[in-house]
Amino acid sequence: MASDEGERRGDDEGNDLRQEVRELRDRLTNVEGHFRGVVDNSTDGVIVVNRDGIVVFANTAAAVLLGTTRSQLVGKAASFPVVSTTSRRPDNEVILADMRVLSTDWDDEPAVLALMRDITERSMADAEMAYRATHDPVTGLPNRYLLDDRLKQALARDRRQPKTLGVLFCDVDGLKGINDRLGHGVGDQVLMETARRIEAVIRPGDTAAHLGGDEFVVLCESIDEDGATAVASRVETAFDVPMTVDGVELTVGVSVGLALTTDPDVIPADLLAEADHAMYTVKQRRRRQAAR
Repeated sequence: MASDEGERRGDDEGNDLRQEVRELRDRLTNVEGHFRGVVDNSTDGVIVVNRDGIVVFANTAAAVLLGTTRSQLVGKAASFPVVSTTSRRPDNEVILADMRVLSTDWDDEPAVLALMRDITERSMADAEMAYRATHDPVTGLPNRYLLDDRLKQALARDRRQPKTLGVLFCDVDGLKGINDRLGHGVGDQVLMETARRIEAVIRPGDTAAHLGGDEFVVLCESIDEDGATAVASRVETAFDVPMTVDGVELTVGVSVGLALTTDPDVIPADLLAEADHAMYTVKQRRRRQAAR
């Protein structure tokens, strides 16, 4: 009798244990399903690669970031980069993704987990900030900061292989009067047209920059005096034709001063100051000639 009662207790305990195991498995299944649902709906890409190099899991975001589909990823050998990647959406938009790779387990086997994040907008924002920091907002030309950097780079190249460097300092004649009479909106259009005309006549590889106000600079590498003088002449001649802005014809001239150096150790600010002084001399000479 006692033996039968013990067996019943044993059976009850066994049933209770099996029930607990079933409940635990159900909870684990629910948790796993919930986890996979969260991962699959994540905006970050998730890919799992087993130790044989086969993709065993990929969420929708990963497929989008790689420009493919889940069916083309899962079950295939992994062939994507492990740092960053670019792909295209169906609308031909370029996607830039950052990737991190971690060790993990999958179905009790060693695996690799690749986490991907779309950094397209961040990269575009960084590029936009960098552009604004180095370019003039009115003309789109390199600003003083970028010009100084390119001057330093040019001088560094001249240390390795000595060459003549030319700097043209260009001043827009009468810009203040245009701003006063017609407004800064017209003045800005004059600056934009000035930038366009200068860029049209300088050599490929020369740098045209806008320092602000009525001041422009052209940096000419590997040039002799005759070549630099020719570039300066083309810049001046480019303004022989009047500009038409908002239906108003404007005669705009540019005074150009030239400085040349073969000294790779010259201070960029000193070279600009020399060209600025040469420009001022040209402007004064023209004023004296106009007063006669």
